[in-house]
Amino acid sequence: MPQFDELIGTGDADLEASGLKKATVIRIGRLAVVEQGLLVGELGAISDQRLQRVRRRIAEWVLREQGIAK
Repeated sequence: MPQFDELIGTGDADLEASGLKKATVIRIGRLAVVEQGLLVGELGAISDQRLQRVRRRIAEWVLREQGIAK
């Protein structure tokens, strides 16, 4: 699916707030649900705008997989 992953680049304002040290890719197709007790800590946060894009892409993918959307 074109533009499915989300790139956090070195010029993006939320790179520092994300806690990441260098540019990275949010692999939306590789997201998983894990129990909170398995997580050791957190790095930071992405911007609200980026979070909304990721959520929209996930929703579109689920709808497409269910045959609800094109």
